[in-house]
Amino acid sequence: MTTLLSFGEVLVDLLPVDDQPLMHQPIAGGAPANVAVGYAKLGGRSYFAGGISDDEYGHMLTRELAGHGVDVSHLALVPNAATATVLVNLDANGERSFSFNRQDTADMLYSAAHFDSLNWSVVDIFHLCSNTFTEAAIFNSSMHGVKTAYAQKKLISFDVNLRLSLWADVNLLAGRVEQCLPYTHVLKMSHEEAVFLAGARGVDVEEYLQHCLHQGVTLILITNGPEPVRCFSQAFSFEVAVPCIQPVDTTAAGDSFVAGLLWQLGESFEHASAGDYGNVTEVLSSRAVVEHAVKFAIKCGAMTCSVKGAFPALPSLVELIKSEK
Repeated sequence: MTTLLSFGEVLVDLLPVDDQPLMHQPIAGGAPANVAVGYAKLGGRSYFAGGISDDEYGHMLTRELAGHGVDVSHLALVPNAATATVLVNLDANGERSFSFNRQDTADMLYSAAHFDSLNWSVVDIFHLCSNTFTEAAIFNSSMHGVKTAYAQKKLISFDVNLRLSLWADVNLLAGRVEQCLPYTHVLKMSHEEAVFLAGARGVDVEEYLQHCLHQGVTLILITNGPEPVRCFSQAFSFEVAVPCIQPVDTTAAGDSFVAGLLWQLGESFEHASAGDYGNVTEVLSSRAVVEHAVKFAIKCGAMTCSVKGAFPALPSLVELIKSEK
């Protein structure tokens, strides 16, 4: 069984209660935490690494992660730090807007030393997002984790997952993403994120995608809501259609997509290379393998959109199988 280590922020999503916009329900979330939970609910072995506070929210988040099958032994307790929160507002189409409270919170205080204390021998896949790139200290810690995983020949997944409101200086964003590309095997972006990053380099999206491949990225996936998912590598370029759905809440849809993708790729790696994650390029260059994984990931994301919230909305393998009957 493949093992995922997902790194970054675990926080509290404050979701509106029904038609009462001033009332909010606290729900565990955070993009990399969602990926860890989604992977575990599909039956994979999943770890989460990140800073956690000793407040009531921190205790709740730890319970929620563990309750959904995630190994929390790599959490780092950060005394006297608060838990990050995000106020989530939903429009009539289930689309989200965010207001973050993330100043010196526990998730921002994970260090390089924390990474050095991890047992990397149990990890096959390392996943992260750019929300731990927003401040210099946590960016440096993130890059230490990426470089450590890369040196130990882990499969590295990077979901750009831009939240511009988190950046005190948005001009730093593209450059920090750029530093991660040479260590990235699987790069996932939304179309809007690709447009933003391409614009920061003064090129169009197609040129930017080629730039990412030249930097060393093996596989690029571009999601665009109801539009087909675009898939790129040095070996192929193709699209996969997504189903027409009426979403209830898109909060964790992208994270569910990533969890499903990595879980399915992990299955393919086990069969194709006997767990040799140092030989990722060959497997990720197979159109059949990637297309199979993307189709599965799309099913995960679509099902997640039918349920409000993050962790509860991420589907299990049993739920996915039942949905196809």
